[in-house]
Amino acid sequence: MTPSQDNTAGIVTEKKPASPYDIRNGHPANGLVWGLETFGSHQPPSDDNFHTRNGRQFLRSSSCDKKSIRQKDRSPGWYKTEYENIRYTETEDGEHDVFTWQTPVGTVTGRRHENHFNEYPVKSMEDLNVWNYVHSHMHFSRNAEWLKKRDEKKIDTIGLNWSPVQQLLQFDIGVENFYYFLMDAPDAMATLLNTMQERCLERLQLGLSLFPSASNIYWGENTSSSMISPAYYRQLTLPHIRAYARLAHQHNKRLNVHMCGLLRDLLDCFLLTEMDGIDSATPPPVGDTPYRLIRSKFKPDFYIMGRLNAQLWVGKDRATLQNTLREMIYPELLQTPFLLAVTSDAIPDIPRDDVMRLYEVLQNMDWQETI
Repeated sequence: MTPSQDNTAGIVTEKKPASPYDIRNGHPANGLVWGLETFGSHQPPSDDNFHTRNGRQFLRSSSCDKKSIRQKDRSPGWYKTEYENIRYTETEDGEHDVFTWQTPVGTVTGRRHENHFNEYPVKSMEDLNVWNYVHSHMHFSRNAEWLKKRDEKKIDTIGLNWSPVQQLLQFDIGVENFYYFLMDAPDAMATLLNTMQERCLERLQLGLSLFPSASNIYWGENTSSSMISPAYYRQLTLPHIRAYARLAHQHNKRLNVHMCGLLRDLLDCFLLTEMDGIDSATPPPVGDTPYRLIRSKFKPDFYIMGRLNAQLWVGKDRATLQNTLREMIYPELLQTPFLLAVTSDAIPDIPRDDVMRLYEVLQNMDWQETI
C-alpha cells in the first residue's frame, strides 16, 4: 500500500492510512485500505485463513461457509423478534430449513436451501393478509444473551437488514409475485408495506436507544436495478430509506446502505434518500457503476465501499491484477472515504498462491503510475 503524501510548505510527509471505522464515518482513506475475510491492508493473511485438502491449501471462505449453515446453528443478533398470538416454528426437512407462521387468519410457510428461499411464505394474494397480520403482531426487544457478552458503549455500528421492499423481493414474496401483487392487489400491498415500515422504524429506534455511542448504522439492502426500477424505487423505497437517514441524523449518526448489484440507474434516487454511504458498489466489468461517477454526484464525505469480485483476481497473474485495479481505481479516489472489499464470492477452492499474489499486488501498488 502506498500512503498518501502531504507537500504542504514543501515538506513531504506521509499520512497514515485511515482505519475502516474512520472511513465509514466519512474520513479520507489516505491510501488504499482494503480487506478480504479477516486480513487486508491492516495485516497479512495467516495460516488460520487457509485450510488443507489433499495436500493443498485453500482460502477459508466465510461466504462459502454461510451457504451451508442451518438455521439452528445461526448466531442471534442484538435484538429478538417476538410474536403475539402467532405460532412461529423453525424446523428442517432434509436440506431445507422450514419456517412456519400460524395465525388466526391463516398459515404461511417458507423453505430455504443454502441461504436462498426456493419457496416463499407469501404465495397468493390471500397470503398478503396473513403476512400483514404477522407484521402487525411482531415486536422487538433487546437480546440480553448477546448483549451481556459485549460492552454496549464500544459498539460502533448498529446493524440492521432489509427495508420492506427488499425484504419482500428477496425473502417473502419473490420478484415475479411482488410485481404481480402490486398490480393485482395494490391496496393490500400498500397496507403491508406501511406495516412493515413501522416495524423497521421500531427496530431502528430500539437500536438507537441501546447503542447511543454508535457512530453509524449499517442497513443491509442488496439493492440492484435488476430487481427494482428507478421509478419503483422513487415510489416505494426512497421514502423508507430517507426516513431511516433522517432518524439516524437526528441522533448524530450516519446511515450507510449495503448494495449488491447494478446501481448506475439508481444513483439519482440514492441522492434523495440522504444516505451517507454506499456499502459495496461494483464498477465495470462486473457491475455498471464507476467510482468516479459516484464521487462526482455525492457529498465529499460520502462513504464508498468498492468491490473487487473473485472472478477478477482468482487465477490472475500480477500484471492482470495491476491493470484491473488501475481500470477501477484512480489516485484521487484514495484521498476520499473509500474502502475496497475483496470478495471470495462463495468459491470453496481458492488456492493460497492466488491469495498471496493478490496481497502482494494490493500492498505494493504504485498509484502514481496511473497519473
